[in-house]
Amino acid sequence: MSLNKAKVVSELLGLGSGGGELHKLTIYYERSGRQQQGSIEALFNPSEITLTRSTIWQQQQTVGQGGPSGAAVEQEFRSVEAEQFSIELFFDTYGSRSGAVTGAAAAASFLPASLIPGGQSSDVRQYTDQIAKLVEVDTELHRPPVCDLRWGVFDIFTGVLTSLNQRFTLFLDDGTPVRATLTCDFTEVGSQARARASELHSSDVAKTRQVQRHDTLQSLAADEYGDPARWRPIATANGIVNPRDLRPGTMLTIPKLQP
Repeated sequence: MSLNKAKVVSELLGLGSGGGELHKLTIYYERSGRQQQGSIEALFNPSEITLTRSTIWQQQQTVGQGGPSGAAVEQEFRSVEAEQFSIELFFDTYGSRSGAVTGAAAAASFLPASLIPGGQSSDVRQYTDQIAKLVEVDTELHRPPVCDLRWGVFDIFTGVLTSLNQRFTLFLDDGTPVRATLTCDFTEVGSQARARASELHSSDVAKTRQVQRHDTLQSLAADEYGDPARWRPIATANGIVNPRDLRPGTMLTIPKLQP
């Protein structure tokens, strides 16, 4: 009876039924100059990945709207935060020393011999140190490298490794670590969301603004609309009767200009 190793490994690691060739998750990282990308291949594929996106809103009060106090509470959009990506990577270089092979050790027995030299136990740090270097400053780039994580046809994430927790869980008699779990947190770079957030500076997007000392409706209109004569939409939106009665610290609604 033939044995589908990819399927067995996939099931042992909780990755579903599998089938065919089991692709490895690979971390590609930038290098300085004209050098080609470096790459780090995971020994075992993760059982899950987590992507997190959040936005920042700030509660504001605007004058002249709603309620007996003459103020209305609004939520002002501030920014789209960079996406966060979390993943756990498992590394095991413990060679089978008995006839019974179970769990992740069984999966390890199906790895190419080149990944576990001589089929014997080896220091797992030869793999974990490659990941650890991704949070170090590259002497040519003057910063940690940007990484691109891919798993077969799944282009998972592009970002920088911002947090790394290494947990070693199995050791040889001489103290050599042979099993480790790495918890990696990546942060997005080159966010298109941040570019979209910059559109809030446009005059066709409603927003709020806090009055500063020496501000006038005309100066605000000049800043926001490029035309000091267009102060009336701001006054109307905020129920301002006397344009000179503008108190520092007041939050004003800056309406979008109507075409």
